[in-house]
Amino acid sequence: MKRFELRMSVLVTMGLVVSVTGALAQPKDQHYLTYRQKLMASIGADMGAIGVSLKANLPSKANIGVHAEAIYNASKLIEGAFKKEITEGKTDSKPDVWKDWDKFVAAAKRLTEESGKLSAVANAGDEAALGAQVKAMSKTCGGCHKLFRKLKKERFKR
Repeated sequence: MKRFELRMSVLVTMGLVVSVTGALAQPKDQHYLTYRQKLMASIGADMGAIGVSLKANLPSKANIGVHAEAIYNASKLIEGAFKKEITEGKTDSKPDVWKDWDKFVAAAKRLTEESGKLSAVANAGDEAALGAQVKAMSKTCGGCHKLFRKLKKERFKR
């Protein structure tokens, strides 16, 4: 009987070790995903603020340069945020991000370039160029999303 108890105790201990190490590995990926999602959400929030400012002709239109600068800074973090390949679970990223990594990085760099241009245009007060540059920057977002983000019907629900 003692042998049986010893074996059971070893099996239970091994099971706990495997469970704990598996549980520890999973949240680490979740941290990567959470960071990535918050980074992209911050870019989306700044894009939304720019859009509302322009559409509603808000007096805070002068803030567009600040929002563009925030997008510029955040866009420089995209490559690092996506280095870890995570295609399963609560992610909207297509596996194509990692299959075509150079194209993905180039798309992120285009966002950096276009948001930098928008910041300069907005801070210079060039109203005529503002709308055109917002559209140019928006196209970089949409172009990347079209290639590297799951379709709306396939995305997980936040």
